[in-house]
Amino acid sequence: MAKSDDLKRRDFLKATTAGGMVGMTALAGCSGGGGQDDETTEDSGGDDTGGDETTEDSGGDDGGSGETLPTYTYVNNAQSYNPPRHDAINIIADQFGDIGLDVEVDVLEWGTLFSRVSEEYDYSFATWHTFFVSEPVTELNNLFNSDNTDPGDGNYSGYENPDVDELMSSYLAEPDEDTRIEQCHEIQQTLMDDVPMMPITHMPQLAIYNNEQVDNWQSDLANGYNSYWTMINLEMQGDEDTLKGYWPETLSTMNVLGHNDESKHVYQFNVMYDKLVQLNNEGEIDHDVSLATDFERVDETTIEYTIRTDHSWHDGEDLTAEDVAFTYNYINDNEVPLYSTQTSYLEGAEVVDEETVRINMSEPLGPFNLAVANLIPIIPQHEWEDVDEPSQANIEEPVGSGPLQFDYWNEGSEFGLTKFEDHFAPVDFEQRFWRIIPEASTVWENLINGDLNYEPFGRVDRSLDENQDEDVITVESNPAATFWKFTPNEREDYLDDAQMRKALVETIPRTPIVDQVLFGFPEVGFNLVSEAFGPLHTEDVTEYEESPEAARSRLEEAGYSWNDDDMLVAPSE
Repeated sequence: MAKSDDLKRRDFLKATTAGGMVGMTALAGCSGGGGQDDETTEDSGGDDTGGDETTEDSGGDDGGSGETLPTYTYVNNAQSYNPPRHDAINIIADQFGDIGLDVEVDVLEWGTLFSRVSEEYDYSFATWHTFFVSEPVTELNNLFNSDNTDPGDGNYSGYENPDVDELMSSYLAEPDEDTRIEQCHEIQQTLMDDVPMMPITHMPQLAIYNNEQVDNWQSDLANGYNSYWTMINLEMQGDEDTLKGYWPETLSTMNVLGHNDESKHVYQFNVMYDKLVQLNNEGEIDHDVSLATDFERVDETTIEYTIRTDHSWHDGEDLTAEDVAFTYNYINDNEVPLYSTQTSYLEGAEVVDEETVRINMSEPLGPFNLAVANLIPIIPQHEWEDVDEPSQANIEEPVGSGPLQFDYWNEGSEFGLTKFEDHFAPVDFEQRFWRIIPEASTVWENLINGDLNYEPFGRVDRSLDENQDEDVITVESNPAATFWKFTPNEREDYLDDAQMRKALVETIPRTPIVDQVLFGFPEVGFNLVSEAFGPLHTEDVTEYEESPEAARSRLEEAGYSWNDDDMLVAPSE
């Protein structure tokens, strides 16, 4: 009898667990996908990943007198949304079962999953693709600052460490770049010793495209091959004048101040709105493609920007220094949640003259251009000044000033942009669309026949592995600031124990996931700040084995034990 997909996946799991590191190393050395011959079916809710939902050990026959640990919930996206990540989460959950945890996998629609974790904090374990922008400590401060632990504030792991708070605060106020580098290294070392979040894989930046229709892909640090810099440098081939992409699900809003920072929104708004400064592919400010042609740091809390005086909005109205000052004050005064990290450093903005805007900080921020000016979209005062709740506004036809302008939005099927002819950094194509296509096989069929000409997400999956050698397909790769991460919710019982978190990290088969689920494209994760950040990155951080045996040994040393059913028992008080 042929094995079911679920049994094939279980063979893979047994290979990863048998013999600890020896078994995982053997699996990692296999070729051709090992037990991942077929995509696994969607998990229906964790029926085979946990045990009974009892919360107390009645006997303690093994010598432990504590209680058994609670049932933990590992939230997962549907397989149709991201098959490799769906499979990896199921694999990790089963591995956790092998060290005595009771884990249920809860499969959710992506928007619900994102809200459950990042806004409601209603989860035990979470894994998704996290992408940092051009300034890593700003991101780390949002994710791990002890003051950000209330629902929706950003610190969804619940991690609190006053020493890290102080380090991050000192870094962000430091004007000297060399000092910031040393501080950033110390932050990484502390975080990777406490492991409030663990990169499972360091994902690459991938440009996947039909080379007969488009070429000259140049990534940047913040958004890889979907960046503003990429779009203005692309070169269309032959008679092609349309950049044709896709996404597996629809956009949910046209409000640049109201989206939830998902990449599918970021990738659209980055080219629809200008920022004060834009970066080139070396991570340096390039005034030729920025709204500000120059800037001067007046003192540690004041910066003045020289604004283009010959630029306009997509509706033909002039873009002025007043629009820039309005944007910063409006987002600050209305406490727009999406930009809460940035506005925490803003006191206000004022117009000095027709080409100069002064921005006053509420406290010193050394990397202000990377952490604020490169992120806040400039919006037109005449469109927004009468909108009372900007983050809740229903925007049907957004008006920006970027190199691409809104054309149409057929919610559920397609979103279109057209070239803004008067932009100072024009694109080489006339229009761009994203079509909603859930099935990976359909995407690749369209890429090869030219109905699509690029894969915006750069998704690593079986279809990429099978189609990358097609003559019309080119795949380019660079180190990225992004990663698949594992995050335990420290608000849950025993997950606030650093030894428990380290044991969980040691149980995750990162190398087999890279080799067998992701076909060797990424690197094995080990640090929250990737090498893409250059000197800010350090490799001098705590490293963890990939070994359930090491995890069990660590837990035993920390006072945990196991009952007769091999379920983990908490240390006795």
